[in-house]
Amino acid sequence: MIQVGNVWTYIFAPEINNKVAGKWIYEGSADFFREIAPQLDELANQGILNMAKFANKYAKCDPCPYIKNSVLCVYTLIPHEETPRLAIKEKLGLWTDVYKTEQQTKSEWSPGGVLYEEYIKYWRNKRGTL
Repeated sequence: MIQVGNVWTYIFAPEINNKVAGKWIYEGSADFFREIAPQLDELANQGILNMAKFANKYAKCDPCPYIKNSVLCVYTLIPHEETPRLAIKEKLGLWTDVYKTEQQTKSEWSPGGVLYEEYIKYWRNKRGTL
């Protein structure tokens, strides 16, 4: 199932499991990820993907406009699970070596984390304060 929101587009397996361990991260344009969403949805419907999401990068809703490209996050149930990554390579010809656990992501988006600090710096410079 594909669900389009303001910030993210989600792709869910019919029997989604929300207890994810981490994600494979692909970088590219939001338009490209929109083009391949039906193929990702097909992999989800086959039970190969549990859940994925990509940043829409709509100008009015993008919380991180300082990041040029979109990201596609393909979630795994066990750390570094290869099945989804190999299926995406086979079906779409895409590959990534970037994997983050949910703990890494939480740390990076917490105060003092690299992503949090980039976000705060951008919006402070843009608005003068948060």
